[in-house]
Amino acid sequence: MNHENIVHRFLKNPGVEIGAFKTPIPGIHPIYVDRFAKYANEPTLAEYRGDACDLPFEDSSLKYVATSHVIEHVANPLAAFREWCRVLQHNGIIYMVVPDRQKTFDHTRPLTSIEHMIDDFHRETTQVDGTHIDDFVFGVDWTLFSPDTPESEIQTQQEAKAQAYREAISQGMEINIHFHTFEPASMRQLLEATKDQTGFSDQIEILEIHPNFPDSNPNGFLLIAKIKKTFRKRIKSLFSPPTPILRSDARKF
Repeated sequence: MNHENIVHRFLKNPGVEIGAFKTPIPGIHPIYVDRFAKYANEPTLAEYRGDACDLPFEDSSLKYVATSHVIEHVANPLAAFREWCRVLQHNGIIYMVVPDRQKTFDHTRPLTSIEHMIDDFHRETTQVDGTHIDDFVFGVDWTLFSPDTPESEIQTQQEAKAQAYREAISQGMEINIHFHTFEPASMRQLLEATKDQTGFSDQIEILEIHPNFPDSNPNGFLLIAKIKKTFRKRIKSLFSPPTPILRSDARKF
């Protein structure tokens, strides 16, 4: 199964895709949001500035939030899920492709516990967090992470990269790593914990999980969930305009 086989069933405008960079989810026409106008000296697709934990839309103004290989780069995934619940209308869809730890260079790292990510939420962890630097740099399978690096140079490269991340953190700068590792069962647990842990009143109903997704690059899994809003928020969704409402502080690239 690929995106083209399934997106038409769930993703109806208006919606947003976060962090598409150069590989957007095919078959949809979202508003693109990213932290950066350029990444690695190449332009992103982003129309507006934002990220998984801070979207430039008013409450209950979107029908879907879509991401592909993004949530592992988020230091505080529960904060992201709370934000997605905020911007989604009643029956809005979370459409999320997540790398499966067992099928990527993360396979040599331990599976991140739900308790750890709950703690990240309550500590209000941000991208300026060095907790997982060593776990990431020294824990990934470097034959997959950097296949062109000779074995004799791996340790040197690891130490240099770890030091660069530590220096960035010491200067209050954000880092871009796989903060956490996921498998389908653990992601299900984390999403189900969102309401209890974040204090948000909405329900998250997991509709489908597809392993080995997509067929064209089967190193992840697709999770599709529906947001069930409280009665008061459902009324607001009924009168939402056909285009999303941007916050007054939204910044266009």
